[in-house]
Amino acid sequence: MISIDWDKKFEVGHERIDFEHRVFLDLIRTISAEVDNGSGKERILRLLAEMAKYAEFHFLSEENEMLNVDYPDYEAHKQEHIRLLAKFSDLVTEFRMDVIPLEKIVEYIFSWFALHTTQVDKRLADYIRIKEAGG
Repeated sequence: MISIDWDKKFEVGHERIDFEHRVFLDLIRTISAEVDNGSGKERILRLLAEMAKYAEFHFLSEENEMLNVDYPDYEAHKQEHIRLLAKFSDLVTEFRMDVIPLEKIVEYIFSWFALHTTQVDKRLADYIRIKEAGG
């Protein structure tokens, strides 16, 4: 199980984005715990569907923030969102077909969370702060 708590290093400094990231991390922990609990496949698939829906919502929320501030890297950031969701969908399909274990999906979503949040989303939040300060 991924036993990880929210850490300052995950904060991007934008209240709404940070809040949504906390929910995302909680979903990762919940799915990871299901691995340890030996939960049934249908329960896990429902949680994975919830994660996909939440990620879609969160990405749209971020993209709206980008458009609000004329973020210059909007298209590249949006394309990364599309790639992340497509890879996640592929992994869920492979899990559903018993090609890969759930642990592979948990590893993927955690690395996606950690890297995308601390790098790509951090740049967005920094840009928003500069714009809001009149820069």
